[in-house]
Amino acid sequence: MTNRLATACLAACLLAGTAGAPAGGGTLVVGMYEKYRSEQQRFMDDELAASLQLNEQEMIRALLRTLHRLSRYPVPARPPRVVYLSATRLQEMACEQPCNVRGHYAGGREIYLDERLQPLSDLFDRSILLHEMVHYLQQQDAGGKPAAGLDEREKCRLWHMREQEAYALQEAFLSLVGSPAKPGYSPLRPAC
Repeated sequence: MTNRLATACLAACLLAGTAGAPAGGGTLVVGMYEKYRSEQQRFMDDELAASLQLNEQEMIRALLRTLHRLSRYPVPARPPRVVYLSATRLQEMACEQPCNVRGHYAGGREIYLDERLQPLSDLFDRSILLHEMVHYLQQQDAGGKPAAGLDEREKCRLWHMREQEAYALQEAFLSLVGSPAKPGYSPLRPAC
């Protein structure tokens, strides 16, 4: 998992350094990056699941390909299914107390998103789906098995490592598509 995280960070740094540069060279003015989007950047947008002209199934497949490029997780034969829930229902499912959850992966093939999210038209919302897809791929990579056999402290550490990777890949995606938005971060050290 550490190699995947390092690969994602390196890819984000390398691609963000070239993808955001002005088409004719020169200095990129922060906050004005939209004016300088080169043909290369527009191509990368389509290839990196940033196109806003996709239907849900196309978007899911594009996000899985993007995650494969960023992390080397294989593209699964069966993609996850996105289920939209009310904020209240999602909170009940994901948290033991009130929380600001927007997406949740509980195992299986379903990824749960807050019904207010619009991943087809909002790239930050799409990055939340991508974050949850990382958890889906992590579970697939573990053979589909939950963290059975681990004590509570080991489960907590595993959860923390998986969250760090998911946030790193979410941030890499946002950087690659030229979004100034930043995801929330998990604590640097687990509380376990």
